[in-house]
Amino acid sequence: MKLTKIVAISSLAALAITPVFAGAKSFKETVVVQEEAKPAWSASLSTGWDSLYMFRGVNVLRDRANNNEWDNGIQWTAASFTYNLTDNDSLTLSPWMGYGLAADQAYKEFDLALNYAHTIDALTLGLGYTFYDVMAGGGAQNYAHELNASVGYNLDLGFMKLTPSVTYFYNIGPDNHNGETNRGSLSSASGYLSLRVDGSIAITDRLSLNPYVGYGINFRQNYEDNEEFNGSNNVEYGVAAPFKINNTITVSAYIAQSIAFQELNNTSASGNDVDSTRQFTTFGGAKVTFSF
Repeated sequence: MKLTKIVAISSLAALAITPVFAGAKSFKETVVVQEEAKPAWSASLSTGWDSLYMFRGVNVLRDRANNNEWDNGIQWTAASFTYNLTDNDSLTLSPWMGYGLAADQAYKEFDLALNYAHTIDALTLGLGYTFYDVMAGGGAQNYAHELNASVGYNLDLGFMKLTPSVTYFYNIGPDNHNGETNRGSLSSASGYLSLRVDGSIAITDRLSLNPYVGYGINFRQNYEDNEEFNGSNNVEYGVAAPFKINNTITVSAYIAQSIAFQELNNTSASGNDVDSTRQFTTFGGAKVTFSF
C-alpha cells in the first residue's frame, strides 16, 4: 500500500502593491496588481521504479523464499486530478497501480485516494479516504478502506522551505481474519500516526533538493514476531532531487533509509520470522512526472 499519500501543502502568493508617481501630480497613486486567479483544475501523471516497496517501515515484497531483502523492486504508475472548489478548498483524486518485479511473485496493487484540503494562510488541513486492493498471486486478494486526517504548515526560511505535518491513518475494515484469503489487508480499527518534516532547497531554477525525515507510530497495523503491537514503528529519512526539464516534465531520483525499532512485517509480508524487514533498510528510486 502506497503511502501515497502525503499531505499536499501549497503557499498562497502575496498581494503586490506598487507605488507609481505620475508626472507633476502632487499625490501618490497606488496601483494594485491583482493576484493571478487559481486555475479551476490541475492534473499530473507519474511513472517510476522503487528498489524496495517500503510501506510504513515494512519491506512488503521481501524475497521470503530466499530470505533476501532485494526483490527487484516495484514499478508503478500514478495520476492525480485536483479540482479547486475555492481559492482555499480543493479535492484531489489519486489512482495508483504497482507491479512487483520479482520473477517468483505475481504482486499487483491498486489504490484509489480521495483527499480534501483547506488552507488558512500557511496552514493546510486535510481529510481523506483510500481504498487498497492487493493482489498477491495464487488467487489471494486483500482489501482495505482507510480514513486519514492531516495538518501541515509551510515555513519559508529564505534559503529553504520546511513543511512539518502530522497525519493519522485509520483502517475501517474489513478485518484480516487471522490469515484467511480474500480478506482485509489490515486489522480493522488499527491505525498509524506519521510525524514528518519535508524540505525544499532551490539549487537552480530547475534543480532542487528535497530532504525529509519522518517518525511513525504503529497501532496494530504492523507486526513484530508475528504479533500486533502498539508503539514506535520506525524513523525514515531521505532526499530527492527533482529536475524540471520544462513546464510539463520533471524527472526525480531519491535515496532513503528506514530504521525500525524492531524487525517488522505486515499482513502482506508476514508468515514467519524470516519475513521480517531488516531494522536498517536502504532503498531508492526514480520517476518522471507530466504536469498539466
